[in-house]
Amino acid sequence: MWSITARLLSLTLVLHITQGARASTNEDRYPSPRIVILGATGVGKSSLANVLVGRDKNYGGANFRNGCFKVSAGLDSITKKTCADQGYWLGDTSKERFTVIDTPGFGDQLLAEEKTIENLV
Repeated sequence: MWSITARLLSLTLVLHITQGARASTNEDRYPSPRIVILGATGVGKSSLANVLVGRDKNYGGANFRNGCFKVSAGLDSITKKTCADQGYWLGDTSKERFTVIDTPGFGDQLLAEEKTIENLV
């Protein structure tokens, strides 16, 4: 019969192996470093993200949902949800892969309220 110490060591080993497997899966999906781009609506977060992975700064967001990585002129919010993409630094495949995370802009609600007020006036 196994002693309590042997059972605890066995359980600890299984937990450690499982956590290691999760970490490698996560790293495969979102390679480090991971860059999160934050800022107000309309300041160019998606344009910056596109340039960092080697796409044109005016990329149309093909293959992404919720406006992720899509660039549009004006102050209207295009990116509706946070999303990640991976690529090579500035598109240079000799560099290490990394993850860039595009986010909705700060102040989206304020812009919507301002538009409503402008329409009322």
